[in-house]
Amino acid sequence: MTISLEKKLWLPDGQPPGNTITKTVKSPERLCLYRAEWYDETLAFFNEFDTLVLRQGFYVVLDFSDLKELTAAASLMLFAKVTRCQCCVPKVFAYPGAVVSYILPEDKAVRDVFRKSGLWAAIKPGGESKLDRLWNDINNPYKTGNDPSSQMGAIIEQLLKQVGKLPRKIVSALQESYLNIAHHAYEGFKGGPVPLHEFMVGRWWQFVKWNPKANRLSLVLYDMGVGIPDSIRPISHAVEQKVSDCASIALAMKSGVTRFKIQGRGRGFNDIKSPIDANPSAEYLLVFSGNGLVVYRSGKKVEEKLHGFSIGGTLIEWTFSGVGK
Repeated sequence: MTISLEKKLWLPDGQPPGNTITKTVKSPERLCLYRAEWYDETLAFFNEFDTLVLRQGFYVVLDFSDLKELTAAASLMLFAKVTRCQCCVPKVFAYPGAVVSYILPEDKAVRDVFRKSGLWAAIKPGGESKLDRLWNDINNPYKTGNDPSSQMGAIIEQLLKQVGKLPRKIVSALQESYLNIAHHAYEGFKGGPVPLHEFMVGRWWQFVKWNPKANRLSLVLYDMGVGIPDSIRPISHAVEQKVSDCASIALAMKSGVTRFKIQGRGRGFNDIKSPIDANPSAEYLLVFSGNGLVVYRSGKKVEEKLHGFSIGGTLIEWTFSGVGK
């Protein structure tokens, strides 16, 4: 990843003043969260342009010219990070919706991922009205929202149209996840030194990857809340020892453990894990939160990994094979 000073962005007469300097951030060859050797470089890229826009007040050009691979979870994080920049920019920007621009990949197959998958419609210049239009496109797999009570119906409609028969218990898992985000993920930011931007209150991002030839389905959900480790740590501190982010995620997965203490909640990860246990076609559940990753397969945790960079919230992915119409 490299950063270079670009040029001054000249504004039409009469536009408000502001920082009009752009910087270019070059993408690594692979944007991937699944492989440890690419994870840190991927997160460093996201964090760099996020910092340049939201903390330092620069326009950015994301240079994907050398990109060879963009995987599902990384594409969702790209969508999330870009749209947060577009919708939460400081007032110094004359063109908030154009705060991020792009150089697309030279590799045609990867360039087609941007153009044909729905990703370009999701990250192209624009603000909240652009994101609202994604809800009108049932075929676009990228969605973001903060009101699951009104948006859940559209999510299920999209899944049914694309996939047909859904894996057992996936709807309840999604409902539990959306409600947890909307009601709890951002609670830790309340009363902080920097108020949470209105756009970010209860905000989640979703990507559905459906391969009809392989009958393979992945559902990826991301939020930029405080994360499971910081939420569950008060419980884990009862043993008076330092607990890793992976151990905190694993603790949250245990039956009866919850960070939520309000009436009607408290199922912890039971609903979120249930599609993996209930479907023979289930491959895995991935839970990234803080610096930790835990992989769950059919009744047991099978892998954990502590990374050098935080995911900046929580990312959950369910993957199934042999499902669909």
